[in-house]
Amino acid sequence: MKKISAAAELIKKFIETANKYVGYQSEPLGRNMFGERVGYQSQPWSGAFIDVVARESGLHLPSFTYAPAALAEFMRQGNISRTPRPGDIAIYNFSSSSGQVASAFSTPHAGIVVDTRHVTTTGVFMTVEGNTTGQGPYKQFDGVHVKTRNLTDVIVFLRPIEFQVPAAKGLIQLLIKLARKLTGSGPDLLELQEIQEAARVQETVDIRALRANTRNKQIATVQLALSQVTDIKEVERGKWDGQTAAAFARFRRNIGIVGSAANAADPDLPTLKRLASETGLFQVSE
Repeated sequence: MKKISAAAELIKKFIETANKYVGYQSEPLGRNMFGERVGYQSQPWSGAFIDVVARESGLHLPSFTYAPAALAEFMRQGNISRTPRPGDIAIYNFSSSSGQVASAFSTPHAGIVVDTRHVTTTGVFMTVEGNTTGQGPYKQFDGVHVKTRNLTDVIVFLRPIEFQVPAAKGLIQLLIKLARKLTGSGPDLLELQEIQEAARVQETVDIRALRANTRNKQIATVQLALSQVTDIKEVERGKWDGQTAAAFARFRRNIGIVGSAANAADPDLPTLKRLASETGLFQVSE
């Protein structure tokens, strides 16, 4: 019996989880369980559906609440394709819409590819999508449905399995890599010892210490954490400079915060706690 790889198991779980929601219908004005779980109700929710399915499947992905932000992350890493395979995420050249916020200029629609058997001969593939209408008697019901799509409808396909962050092979190697990303060169011995010690003791960070143009050790710790989840580089170590603020804003978008709140210059407590949780490099002072 052929052994299934861990990657194949993840994709299988991703597709199975999407399929279990087929037939779900949203409430009036676009209210739905997926928007509720990501924190944005009565908004276009095809991306919220993908977020929930990914979390339940154990996939670690940038948030699709605002699809263009997720698309940008995949493009930065080159995890995109013009042809689909099961488990890919399709980004379409038409918009999602929901309830009273329906708009031709809304965020691009997105769906999870589940079947590609006929794509080479006919150009069509099957998906499971949220925030869309169904077939036949379900055509008037906004919800989660199986759809038949054509390659001509697609901007690009995203490869979730290739976005997964590989496990670190060792603390020292990881810290050297992070330090190089921050400084543009390898750390000297004293710098490396300082980084190792910070990771060992898990320094407590007070959000009040993270302010524009201020300098302290807590900011250096947050910069190190940001280097794990963004491509922050060439920052002034220990100073909350423009590069650091931009990286923090990028992390906000990656976890599903949208609008003006995503681009605020000062850090916020919920995002800081999420950064601490995802990287394990510091704790947050309450």
